[in-house]
Amino acid sequence: MEILQKIEKSWGYLERGILSITTILMSVMLIGNALSRYIFSKSWGFTEEIGQLAIVVLTFMGLGYAARKSMHIEMSGFFDLLPMKYRRLLRLFINFVTAVILVFVTYLSFQYVFHLQDIGQVTPILRLPIYTVMFAVPIGFLFAFISYVIDFIKVVSSKELIEEEEIRIDV
Repeated sequence: MEILQKIEKSWGYLERGILSITTILMSVMLIGNALSRYIFSKSWGFTEEIGQLAIVVLTFMGLGYAARKSMHIEMSGFFDLLPMKYRRLLRLFINFVTAVILVFVTYLSFQYVFHLQDIGQVTPILRLPIYTVMFAVPIGFLFAFISYVIDFIKVVSSKELIEEEEIRIDV
């Protein structure tokens, strides 16, 4: 269990770093472009392209982060009405089904990225290979999958249902 905690903590640092750098880069670019338009009456052509790519990175890398921190959408009304024994079973079922779906979507997104690499598609202005940025999609799905697997293992290994806040590791 301690190894899982170390792995999860390391991934947490990596995800937070990527999300932080992307957010800061996007903010600096948009503010810089606005100032450039206002002061020099010239717009940076690459700003919109970088902004679009940053949104892709933020969305899909944020998926894994949200899954680990339990910040995803949750409807707990039915879950809260169940006796503790059935909550545990339902939670195991939810984690298992979600993990299976995420591993399948991870596979499909890797196939998509490899397809983009094969066709050699590049961005219009900066001429960056699109697959390099779109690689964030399968990585985000993979991180979310790993999060659900770790949660599944924690619920299986615990004798009783642990509340969501106690299961997640703060990074």
